[in-house]
Amino acid sequence: MTEQVTPALALSGVFKSYETGTNVLSNFNLAIQPGSFCVLLGASGSGKSTLLKCIAGLTPLDAGDIRLHGTPLSRKRLQDMGMVHQDFGLSDRLTAAQNVMSGTAPSVSWWRVALQLYSRTTQQKACALLERVGLTEAHANRTTDKLSGGQKQRVGIARALISDPRLILADEPVASLDPRSSAEVMSLLKNAANERGASVLCSLHQIDLARAYADRIIGLKHGHIVFDGPPDALTHDTIRSIFNIEASAPERQLEIA
Repeated sequence: MTEQVTPALALSGVFKSYETGTNVLSNFNLAIQPGSFCVLLGASGSGKSTLLKCIAGLTPLDAGDIRLHGTPLSRKRLQDMGMVHQDFGLSDRLTAAQNVMSGTAPSVSWWRVALQLYSRTTQQKACALLERVGLTEAHANRTTDKLSGGQKQRVGIARALISDPRLILADEPVASLDPRSSAEVMSLLKNAANERGASVLCSLHQIDLARAYADRIIGLKHGHIVFDGPPDALTHDTIRSIFNIEASAPERQLEIA
């Protein structure tokens, strides 16, 4: 008998609508296995960001159930998640190291975060993570408004890792980066997750990056899953459907949608 593995993330019957009454997610169901790198692929407005915000507890559900490793979502369970944001989500007035340490907020007293009073262990871990993502001590002590976009996202990844999460959410993490920086950030994210045995759920609209880094691609359209499979099963017809690309469009357009 095959032993059943508890999903790292499981959503069942999830509903979410805008204040206007427009449904974003309707009876949405999804399970992510431990250690997998899953990409949510879809056009703007497909529901990718809303889905990730619901999982992260940043947006309340209208209905449904979200479980992390079999346990219902709660503030305590949020310690098991790290998030990398599209707009970096960093404080420009703080140094790179301080931004990384702020990732411990769910598990420490609010006043420690407010006063930047972190333990020596946390400080050392932040510096080690910054080194792991390719930033030097000089970068660590620099306020993030002095860093490039690629460097900021490296700080964002280090922050997401500081609580040793079992699940990493990444919302369009390379949307504002050039192609070279995008590849570097995606490689870093995948390798760092693999080292820790963490699962990743990453939203993208770049087909080439999804194919290059995902173990599993989940195509979203109007809040519904229209494709779910390995990268090599993603056909041109499916891509056209996900992105509303006309059948007459050249294949070149399918790689850069």
